[in-house]
Amino acid sequence: MDDQNRQLREQLQRLDTDLKRTKTVDEAGRTILHKLQKDVQDLLARSGETSSLQEHPIAARLRLGIQHFEMTHPTLVALMEQVVNTLSAMGI
Repeated sequence: MDDQNRQLREQLQRLDTDLKRTKTVDEAGRTILHKLQKDVQDLLARSGETSSLQEHPIAARLRLGIQHFEMTHPTLVALMEQVVNTLSAMGI
């Protein structure tokens, strides 16, 4: 597993943990969190398989989550931004 894949996996694991801890959200936030949790778990299950990431919706959902939680959950947003940056560096 190369450095970018390892870094992405570590970030996804931290994001998964934080998503599970996030409790105080509105209905739209709950929907975003639920979809992101499924995306993160799906990507973690792929175990470094980056070829199919191009079509995966996680980048768009992360951007939506960043916008939605920007003011209320800064730590969660920071983790989301790290994952977006890593995906971007990977050309995704």
